[in-house]
Amino acid sequence: MIEQKSRQAFNLDTILLSDFVKVPYKSKVILDVGTGAGPIMLYLSQKTKAKIIGIEIQEERFLQAEHNIKLNHLESQCSVIHQDIKTVSMKDVDMIVTNPPFFKTHETSNVNDSVEDTIARHEVSLNLEELIESASRLLKYAGYFVMIHRPDRFAEIVSVMNKYHMEIKRVRFVHPYFDDKANHVLIEAVKKGSPGMILEKPLILYVEKHIPTKELVEIYGGRSYVVKPTL
Repeated sequence: MIEQKSRQAFNLDTILLSDFVKVPYKSKVILDVGTGAGPIMLYLSQKTKAKIIGIEIQEERFLQAEHNIKLNHLESQCSVIHQDIKTVSMKDVDMIVTNPPFFKTHETSNVNDSVEDTIARHEVSLNLEELIESASRLLKYAGYFVMIHRPDRFAEIVSVMNKYHMEIKRVRFVHPYFDDKANHVLIEAVKKGSPGMILEKPLILYVEKHIPTKELVEIYGGRSYVVKPTL
């Protein structure tokens, strides 16, 4: 159960990223950077028993994430920190997951009147290089970094990943329709991982307008989650 204000509403990006994430069995600590109201934390709590820590720079979203953790009785597994990821100091992080700001500050076509939305969508407080540098700094050796982003920035992402010793291991492009170009890309990288990338088959979302593909229906249905037994 997730409560949120309308401008904080998570979207399909969140659901696709949560489905794409594969949590290694031995993971103990996962960070969700830019957690917002906390939906990714709540989704991942169904996949793993690892501690999940949300990082959120905006106070209102931080408070909403705290509320949602309590609402779902996940205080023993999930927590949230009101801090800038660039100043976080932590050791032994197994995985970092993020749905980061996609747009550069000069891209005015997607600017929202809300300052809160602008920070969430544009690289005002955190740009791509700062994000990847922070991930590389915080992750343990062979730790995982998983993100969703824009395909038109894929070459830039690869370049910055290489700079900070993050080896891309898995990539999946997301297309709205069979004959449309990709509008999202899902990426998994490993800190100081060995070379070798798997390009997964494209994820097609809709057969036609308002008619989801079988795979999208399965994703919405929570295909990748293991329901924890009720004690």
